[in-house]
Amino acid sequence: MYPYTLPSGRQCELREMTGVDEELLTNTRLIKSGDALNQVLRNCLVSLDGKSEVSLTDVLDLLAGDRHFLVVKLRQISLGDELTVSLPCPKCKWTSQVQVNLEDLPVTPYPPEREFTTVLPGSGQTVRFVPLDGHMEKRLAVMPDANITTVMLIRIREIDGAPPTKKQLAEMSRKDRTALRAAMAAVDGDIDTVITTTCEQCGEPVQARLEGEKDFLYLGLG
Repeated sequence: MYPYTLPSGRQCELREMTGVDEELLTNTRLIKSGDALNQVLRNCLVSLDGKSEVSLTDVLDLLAGDRHFLVVKLRQISLGDELTVSLPCPKCKWTSQVQVNLEDLPVTPYPPEREFTTVLPGSGQTVRFVPLDGHMEKRLAVMPDANITTVMLIRIREIDGAPPTKKQLAEMSRKDRTALRAAMAAVDGDIDTVITTTCEQCGEPVQARLEGEKDFLYLGLG
């Protein structure tokens, strides 16, 4: 078993993925419902904070950064630390190959608080918000029109003491929206899977997320 400390500070033990877990990750019905990853995390979490029977509710209670961290660690213990990343250049279309060691990815811890308040610079409104968790991610996964506003809205508890509305977020000034997203990002724990390089052909900066790679969870397939 493999013990880890999550970005939130919680303790867990993982086992490597099996063929059963791989089949879950390719199940179209489970993917559409947002349950594929949740099922795999439940299967592979041997313990969570000392609890040996981890439920789907326990998995959904996990903060988004913890869940992301677990996906990376599952890849490491199941398929190895090394990953070759293909980064196509948006300018000249040349594809650069970059070698990544997953163990070197930086991890940002969550602060101890689970609720935060920020004052918007334009309107002066006070916004109370929480971190993204698995329950919110599951709801977002089945929304056909999920966008930046939806992701922000799902995390907000109150604006000036009242529940927020989608219209309120859509009409918020760019200055305030930018400040709110920055406040949210500042308290988010996570593992950084963004890889940046320079195109070997034309020198253009190229960026991608590791989990978008076809070999990330399916080594040698694709």
